[in-house]
Amino acid sequence: MHLIGVIEHARPVAVVLAAALLCGCALAPAEPGEASTYAAAPAGHGVLQQYGNRIETELGPEESAYWLLDRADSALSVRLALVDEAVSTLDFQYFIWEPDASGRLVLHRLIHAADRGVRVRLLLDDLTLSGKDGEYAALDSHPLIEVRTFNPWTSRSRIGRVFEFMFNGRRLNHRMHMKTVLADGRFAIIGGRNIGDRYFGLYDEFVQNDLDIMAAGPIVADVAESFDIYWNSARSYSITDFVSGRKRREQLEGHTARFEREYLDESERLSAFPLEPAGWRDYFEALTRTFSPGIGTLEYDSPAIDERLPEQIYAPFVDFVAAAREEVILATAYFVPDAQFVELLGELVSRGVRVVILTNSLASNNHTIAHTGYKRWRRRLLDVGAELYEAHPEAQSILYYATPPTDPDMLGFHSKAAVVDRRWSFVGSPNIDPRSMRLNTEIGFFIDSEALAAELASLLERDIAPENAWRVTEAAGGDLQWIGNPRTLKRQPARGFGQRVIEFFLSLLPLKKQV
Repeated sequence: MHLIGVIEHARPVAVVLAAALLCGCALAPAEPGEASTYAAAPAGHGVLQQYGNRIETELGPEESAYWLLDRADSALSVRLALVDEAVSTLDFQYFIWEPDASGRLVLHRLIHAADRGVRVRLLLDDLTLSGKDGEYAALDSHPLIEVRTFNPWTSRSRIGRVFEFMFNGRRLNHRMHMKTVLADGRFAIIGGRNIGDRYFGLYDEFVQNDLDIMAAGPIVADVAESFDIYWNSARSYSITDFVSGRKRREQLEGHTARFEREYLDESERLSAFPLEPAGWRDYFEALTRTFSPGIGTLEYDSPAIDERLPEQIYAPFVDFVAAAREEVILATAYFVPDAQFVELLGELVSRGVRVVILTNSLASNNHTIAHTGYKRWRRRLLDVGAELYEAHPEAQSILYYATPPTDPDMLGFHSKAAVVDRRWSFVGSPNIDPRSMRLNTEIGFFIDSEALAAELASLLERDIAPENAWRVTEAAGGDLQWIGNPRTLKRQPARGFGQRVIEFFLSLLPLKKQV
């Protein structure tokens, strides 16, 4: 969700003064002593340990194993597999965790894991937790589950949050946009998917073309370190800090039981997945034959959002793109570059590098405000020689992202990836936009692997094919045109007149500079 998503819930109520007083209350930083916990040593037994060790024996020096998680059903299945087979630790770090069918299914499995002795740490950005404190405090009441929230609002009501943002927006505008899973210190997942039905092909209105990457090998320790840095940062707070002390443990346990059961109401929607913990040995056996070896580095932003110039992933990403000699393919849900990045792309083209950009069209974009920031760069990108593609909401590739029996109305584009010279790959959480560059905290892998780069390039080439995207070019008269299958359009594609009207008025707002 973008800044506009925070503001749009505002109501003209006469409580501004009270809200200002509320916002003046400061949250106390977590105590650095007993509040700090760290990743355990990698599990010494269990399925994840057995297959993790087998995979590592096939790797060269400094190499890790990587799997692209493209299909929506596979992305949820692998998360369930990691949770069900974990014997020691599970760490989940997420920007959004929806209280829908898939969100509750994963929580159900985490509770089962904790019941059998697995330590579970859940770190969530606070942006979407309004009204959910009780549910997550219920989870936290389990002896082996701990829930923390990053950069929280003092106010826990939706209305109070809007007014608090008005007075403390500089801090609250920084959100933890990362998506990370760690299981037994043996496997890790990072990427673009949040936890929710639209990311796993289960949402009727629309689903997302999205991408994650799973890793095994030495780089998992780096992911564990990044999680610990955020978990123990001064901006992470126990969810129980925001729940009244009057709530009794018995009430919380009852809440946990309800929370655990509700996913069963969606059993038909979840029919592609086991509803109860299962054995996944055959699944991991197949993984031993499908990984791509490579030497990778993990980069991530600092959680020190109060610093004027915290460490940012954007600088190494720019260096990654600038190193291209033959080709760079950029895939990003929201493309709102700065002038320096566009200039860099022009320099690459002038050196003979093919530059390909894939992002959302207005028609496929679920954040119209982001499109208003992007569209003003179209002509400049074409002028510097980039190939520009915009995703189609009725792309044929929706088959990979709709999980039966769900039959979604449209496909959005949510991947964040890049390939350089068919050798180096990037997969992570950041978009190429001001929020990811300067405001949100992000994470990503940079990987040297020809096998992985070939697989990723193949996915992105599929996504820019005429049946899945429009190519934006200038027609003979200088107007923009959208070339696709079955026809060429003379104005930007949209889902209807209403979306065009909304986009027009949003384009008048200064918020497009932050999307």
